[in-house]
Amino acid sequence: MFFPRLRNQAKWAFVFLIFVFGGGFIFLGVGSGGLDIGQLVRDAFGNQGGSGTSVSAAQKEVQQRPFSPVARRQLADALEKHGRIDEAIVSWTEYVRLRPQDVAALRHLGQLELGQADRFFREAQLASLAQSDAGIGSAFVPSQSGKLGQAIGQDPIAQALSTKAGAQLQQASIKYQTAATRAVGTYKALVRLQPTDQQALFSLAQAADTLRQTTVAIDAYKRLLKFKLDPSTAAQIRERIKTLQQTAQAAGG
Repeated sequence: MFFPRLRNQAKWAFVFLIFVFGGGFIFLGVGSGGLDIGQLVRDAFGNQGGSGTSVSAAQKEVQQRPFSPVARRQLADALEKHGRIDEAIVSWTEYVRLRPQDVAALRHLGQLELGQADRFFREAQLASLAQSDAGIGSAFVPSQSGKLGQAIGQDPIAQALSTKAGAQLQQASIKYQTAATRAVGTYKALVRLQPTDQQALFSLAQAADTLRQTTVAIDAYKRLLKFKLDPSTAAQIRERIKTLQQTAQAAGG
């Protein structure tokens, strides 16, 4: 598929393909098709469920030792195992602030943030669809500029649904942008820790590409070309850079 030799070097690189196809807006431009992204990630890295520290016990430990990396990580693990991913991301973020050199934790945090961004993106898609559906009936209503249209007025139900969907769309869009920015920031931190690591740079490129941060993606892909890559992989990266540059120019135009 895309950049095979780069992906095969490390198991966690496969996760980016999960979000690429799950998000549905990169390379192929297809929908998620009902993929359970959370399950795919767990399958790629091994299901980490099972018994362990309870959330309440971990929270109590953090209250007693707020600057303890161990306590923060235990809370992050407990929250994640109980499916409280948004809270787990916050705890993982606090952990990496205390242990900024922990490469594995940064990778894991980035993966969780990618999943969160994908979820908010799909919520925005659904809200946008709901808003469009609410406005379908307006095509069968007389123009408001005419006497009949003024007499009938707007459909209050359709208007209320459209307003609600619009608010949901705005909220989900803001959440998506925030999560996307945080995810890319996490992978930038990973690259700063490992500036000569090919996989770290590939992770940043794919994350930025998936999350539509075109400038960051182009820069990361160009930096990848400085590594000794096989001709096929290098050709695919050059083609992707070209496509992203064309997209950026079209958007700018």
